[in-house]
Amino acid sequence: MACVFRHFHGAMPHSVLLPFAPSPFLSIAAAGALSCGSRVFLSGRSALRPDGSVAGLGDPTAQTHAALDSIESALQAAGGALRDITKLTTSLVDRAHRKPVYEAIGHRLRDVFPVSTGLIAAGLPLPELMVQIDAEAIVGAPVRRLRTFELKDWFSQDIAWQGAMAAASGSEVFVRGQTGATLDGSAMAGLGRRPEDVAAQADLALSNLATLLREAGSGMEEVCKITVYISDRAYRAAVYPVIGRHFRGIHPVSTGLIVTGFARPEILFEIDVHVMRRQGGPHLRLRRYHSNAVRYGSEQQSLDCDFCMAVRAGNQVILRGQTATDLNEVMHGIGDPVAQVEQAMDNVAVLLGEAGASLADVVKATVFVTDRAYLPRVTDVVLRRLDGVTACFTALVVKGLASPELLMEVDITAVTSG
Repeated sequence: MACVFRHFHGAMPHSVLLPFAPSPFLSIAAAGALSCGSRVFLSGRSALRPDGSVAGLGDPTAQTHAALDSIESALQAAGGALRDITKLTTSLVDRAHRKPVYEAIGHRLRDVFPVSTGLIAAGLPLPELMVQIDAEAIVGAPVRRLRTFELKDWFSQDIAWQGAMAAASGSEVFVRGQTGATLDGSAMAGLGRRPEDVAAQADLALSNLATLLREAGSGMEEVCKITVYISDRAYRAAVYPVIGRHFRGIHPVSTGLIVTGFARPEILFEIDVHVMRRQGGPHLRLRRYHSNAVRYGSEQQSLDCDFCMAVRAGNQVILRGQTATDLNEVMHGIGDPVAQVEQAMDNVAVLLGEAGASLADVVKATVFVTDRAYLPRVTDVVLRRLDGVTACFTALVVKGLASPELLMEVDITAVTSG
């Protein structure tokens, strides 16, 4: 694998998942940062200390600085710095912490202008944790920051923080998580909580996405993956047909998450995208399907979307979020998170192989669970199945997944040597 493994100085991401074990560390290493050319993958970071304790108990500002210290150390090990960050995904457990958290980030990332996604999570790996930051970076290559803004000018929020709507490198485009807000932050679509309101938010978000990609010299056809966040599973039937219209015939991979909330209470929907520039031809999209013809968990859902199971873009392989539904659409392990993650990782191994990669090429794994109690066992299986591969790692507790019987989901990105 053409990646340089760099370890951060701090607790390994998996160490938080065994709070009741005699030792908080597992025998399987995880990377703080992985350099793959100019692209740097990072583990999600929090205020967890190397000894398993948490810095800044009860203090969101202190916890944010602790997380950024860990990110900074990881980036320095990869030859970079905080100024190289292109995107942040910030997960809070309470919207009331948003101002101190974002102002701490704004202070440390002054004049960096990252793109960002902000979530209110159902939980983080330890109950004492108040914030987790997942960062992405480009080191040693130019990045254009498009449509920069001050957050105080965005719906009049009293927060000292700078951002951008897109960050474009020669190989990849990072886009701010898109909601139902206009691109200048002056108005919001769908100000109710009805299905038609969330559909209106999704429609504007995807129209904005197309505009931003065009301005970055890209397009919807270069989107490899979408991650869809909604605040209620009941909104899926309203949101996905809108996504289907905007991505008709493109077939991205997808992950769908139910989260507790977003940056502002009126937001019901947010979409993240993984965009790789086409080099030498279109991306390879494997196991294409129409969503109406497959099962999510044990049931079919009429969503009217064109998706696929894996995308190969150059030497990068991005998988659909994998669950307990096998590749023949049979649900496994109802009520059993360990059986579910074993099936998900079986799927991962097959899909990577079909894309010309293997588990040894994994650079980033992100685990979502619907109950913090599942996290130690689920993570143990993921890391065991990676068989000693030193990949970056993030874990998040979410409100729900595509169907109620799904207890976990795993996102996988791999980079091959050829």
